[in-house]
Amino acid sequence: MVVEDDALIALDIVGLLEDMGHEVIAEAADAPMALNFAERLTPDLALVDVRLAHDSDGGTLARKLYDRFGVRSLFLSGSITEDFRRTMVEINPIGFIDKPLTRRSLSTALASIE
Repeated sequence: MVVEDDALIALDIVGLLEDMGHEVIAEAADAPMALNFAERLTPDLALVDVRLAHDSDGGTLARKLYDRFGVRSLFLSGSITEDFRRTMVEINPIGFIDKPLTRRSLSTALASIE
C-alpha cells in the first residue's frame, strides 16, 4: 500500500514498485483512507509519507497499521529526523527513505525484507 498525499509522487512510487514486480493493492492520501484500505485489504507493507493530507501524521498512521494489522512501514520523507526514527523503532519499520525517492533506494530498502 502506498500512502502519499502528492499524486505525482504516488504515481511514481506505484510505477517503481510495479516495475520491480510488486503489486500495489491500494493508494491513500491520508490516514483515515489508509486505515480503511488496510482493514479491508490487509497489505503486506505500507510505504508511508511522514506528512499526509488533511493534517494526517504518517508516524501515527504507521503505529496504528502495526498495532492493528501487523503491517510494517517504510517511511518516505524529505525531513526524517533522528528523533522520528527513534520514536518509530518500537513498531519495527522496514526503513526510512529520504525524498526524492530513487529506484535504488527503494530497491535497497525492500531487499532487507525479502
